[in-house]
Amino acid sequence: MSLIFRLIRGKLQDRSTYVVALIVGTLISLYGQVFVPWIRGGGDPFVVFRDEFAHRPYLTMSSIFLAYAFPLCVGIYSAVAARYKNRRVESIADFPERKPDPVFRVALDGSLVELGARTREFFEKYNIDSAQKILGLEAWEKVKADRSGQNHLTVSFDPEGAEYLVRHTPTTNDQINVYLTRLPA
Repeated sequence: MSLIFRLIRGKLQDRSTYVVALIVGTLISLYGQVFVPWIRGGGDPFVVFRDEFAHRPYLTMSSIFLAYAFPLCVGIYSAVAARYKNRRVESIADFPERKPDPVFRVALDGSLVELGARTREFFEKYNIDSAQKILGLEAWEKVKADRSGQNHLTVSFDPEGAEYLVRHTPTTNDQINVYLTRLPA
């Protein structure tokens, strides 16, 4: 529930929410208060509006308020519903950036295809430009041969003096996602 409130608060802080409500609300008000009376042949629509406002001010003000409130509420609902529905996809997409250990995608020859900012910094620090340089030739061959992605192995990364658990997932386009998790010393 707090996620929904946070998404609503975020949408309410977005200036475009009010701009859209203002534009759509104005169009709805003009349609209902000016264009419809004019189409019905009720005379000058501005005179009709003035008379309507004089005789039924609460009803007139309520209809104008609803003309602005409706697009505001619909805009907030649609934005929050879309964000809530896609939160898992956003979380998965953000995973490589949040994970402190290296996460990367490689081609079958070991060349790097995709990596997040943290992994890029780590690889640049240790001059890593292929899976073989981080995993070693023997471990890379095991990863490449395991198309099920069910096996895992441990590798030592000497420049850092650390050991990593290696998990991987083959993709449908002959690439491999590699997930390293640093093991406690």
